[in-house]
Amino acid sequence: MTEQPDISANLPELERQVFDVVRGGGRLSVNEVAEQITAQKRPLAYTTVMTVLTRLWQKGYLARKQEGRAFLYEARPEDDIAGDQGGRAAREAIAKFGVPALSGFVKTLSPEQRALVAKLLDDDRDEWAEGKA
Repeated sequence: MTEQPDISANLPELERQVFDVVRGGGRLSVNEVAEQITAQKRPLAYTTVMTVLTRLWQKGYLARKQEGRAFLYEARPEDDIAGDQGGRAAREAIAKFGVPALSGFVKTLSPEQRALVAKLLDDDRDEWAEGKA
């Protein structure tokens, strides 16, 4: 199996640097992220770090939880991020190009990928039937 590319590869440099700090640090506050980046010889204002963390959360790279008045951030699992990014790209292509984009995508799938799509659709249909979705 081929190795997956780094999920942060398409992020701008500053977002990638902040994401890497959070990914390596568990659940962190804005202040803790700012301190770690400063320790790496790149001092950033607290507000800059807060803005970047908010952007990463909005893009789906980070989860956040409020504790008291502060938010704590942690990296989401890479498979979840990749799934969200792929889903977003597919929705955008389908919205822009319609059914031809969807059929073009399906035509590129290997037999194994088609089987996986069929299983995912069956699982989703089962969840709807059980009233879970």
